[in-house]
Amino acid sequence: MTQQCDESQPDQPDQPDQPDQPDQPDQPDQQGRPALISVVLPTFNGARYLAESLDSLLAQSYPHWELIVVDDASTDETPAIIERYSARDARIRSVRHEQNRRLPAALNSGFAAARGGYLSWTSDDNRYRPHALATLAAALDAHPEIDFVYSSFDIMDDSGQVIAHHPAHPPEALLSGETSNACFLYRRAVYTHLGNYAEDLFLAEDYDYWLRVFLGGHHMMALAETLYDYRRHQRSLTDAYRGQTFAAAERAVLRNMPAIAASGARVRGEAYLFLASLASWRGERRRSLAYALRALRYTPGKLGRQSTAFFLRRIPVVGRSIRPDAP
Repeated sequence: MTQQCDESQPDQPDQPDQPDQPDQPDQPDQQGRPALISVVLPTFNGARYLAESLDSLLAQSYPHWELIVVDDASTDETPAIIERYSARDARIRSVRHEQNRRLPAALNSGFAAARGGYLSWTSDDNRYRPHALATLAAALDAHPEIDFVYSSFDIMDDSGQVIAHHPAHPPEALLSGETSNACFLYRRAVYTHLGNYAEDLFLAEDYDYWLRVFLGGHHMMALAETLYDYRRHQRSLTDAYRGQTFAAAERAVLRNMPAIAASGARVRGEAYLFLASLASWRGERRRSLAYALRALRYTPGKLGRQSTAFFLRRIPVVGRSIRPDAP
């Protein structure tokens, strides 16, 4: 049965807990002392690519970092790899969950242990380019008005061969379906303000956080440089949970709809157009139509015509098989 869309009842559970703050987090000072960058790396049975991801941290030209690896109850060789790298470099620490709690909870455990003034996280199957942290930190240092920076990245296959490029889009694109900020760095003030990642939004915990950053008044900046390699393979969350990822992204948008609505009619219309496309990718034509009609309500004129054209391209005809594509 297709559910009805109810704008008046967005998904609004309790707000994420506010994080506990470490003693005297490291910040850049007026004498030019560089900030400590805390990188959190959550992993669950990630032994296949974990060493490659860790090596990319060790190869960074920016030396002032710490890595908190959160082992989410792995049963493969992951604990042994973590132990080996922790013994090799004192900047690498680890936290272990005795039971699997999934990605957003692992992120929250990692950031609770972080001491840096600049924060980020990475995945056990991806890798940084050697100057990634230096470039991201330099952007924050040079632009005190900016709270969150992110870069372009390449997409690679399971063997590490680059197969596509993903440019960094303007922050406003978050509201029209640009959900991928794979390489990023943000100030501790963002974390202090927004709190933890939403543990009930598994598969969209990052997109929800980026929406909260943007809608919460924090200034974001896109960097054209390619600083990261993002891996696509059968066991990656993006590919293993494709349909569920679309549903989680829908819940993230609906949860943030009050803040979206406060940003104006055009922004609201773009968000509903994205919701229409998500429903269409899942094959829910009636739900997609309801969202599209709302998009048209808030996006008259030129954008309304664009919305209609986009929507008509996405809606399948009766009897046509549906194969979702990535948004």
